Amino acid sequence: MTDHGITLFRRGLTADLDRRGAIIAGLWWQGANGTRHPLMRDGSMHGGDPLRASCFPLLPFGNRVAGNRFTAGGQDYSLEPNQPWDSHYLHGDGWLSLWTVEQVSDAAARFTLRHAAQPGQPYAYEAAIDYIVTEAPALAMTMTLRNTATAAMPFGLGLHPYFPLTPETRLHARAARFYTEDAAFMPGPEAPRPADLDFTRPARLPRRWLNNGFAGWDGRARITWPESRLALAIDADGAFSHYFLFMSDTAFEPGFAGEYFCFEPMTHRADGHHAEDLGGLALLAPGEVMTARVVFTPEETAA
Repeated sequence: MTDHGITLFRRGLTADLDRRGAIIAGLWWQGANGTRHPLMRDGSMHGGDPLRASCFPLLPFGNRVAGNRFTAGGQDYSLEPNQPWDSHYLHGDGWLSLWTVEQVSDAAARFTLRHAAQPGQPYAYEAAIDYIVTEAPALAMTMTLRNTATAAMPFGLGLHPYFPLTPETRLHARAARFYTEDAAFMPGPEAPRPADLDFTRPARLPRRWLNNGFAGWDGRARITWPESRLALAIDADGAFSHYFLFMSDTAFEPGFAGEYFCFEPMTHRADGHHAEDLGGLALLAPGEVMTARVVFTPEETAA
């Protein structure tokens, strides 16, 4: 353990973590042949910037809120942008916070965060993230959040992992509904799924800008890298009924070379604050708790 970083290891699976944002800075698998493979992109050079990491948490909700305003319990709330390149308050504030390391061992670590409400950041909450490299081996990530405000607020949880993208990379992730993208990165209306975004069976990812939400997810996904004879199974509990798919381009990210894509498990849809049913967000009363778990398991394949 360094000032910020922690390394977990068990049975060939290594997870590098950092309390700056409670991020994953690297997830590596060393299989039977001794070769070390990245299961998420190498984020070792993140330097405290979650956008350069391997994965960061989304809380007290993920994505954006239209107009940076929402109403809960008859009270109006406003949000302030938290990134210089985006006009929205993006992905909550957990990923931009310095977490406390409460417990750490060779194969497990617990991060905690207390966040007080302030202008432009109206959420007050306590959060914990438990990372465990299990005997399987697999990386299990459990997120727990408690509303410490004096009023009910809509909360959600999610993850923002960056996965290696190779010419043969395939994704398998069933979902019932697809959402288009509107202006300023906001979600658009539900629409028929484009043929190149149909992952009901394993399929290659298109090489183009992607920024779309999927709903009615069964919580199971599988990424396959045939060149390495390697796959990663993603198993999320029932709280995760949505996922977001992102792929950058050179217009948004000039240095982008097509080396990663993001598959983001979420408990709610983007801009759920303005959906009649809150789009999967949980309206937590003061003191109420929500928790959600995702497990990443490497699998060696025949081809």
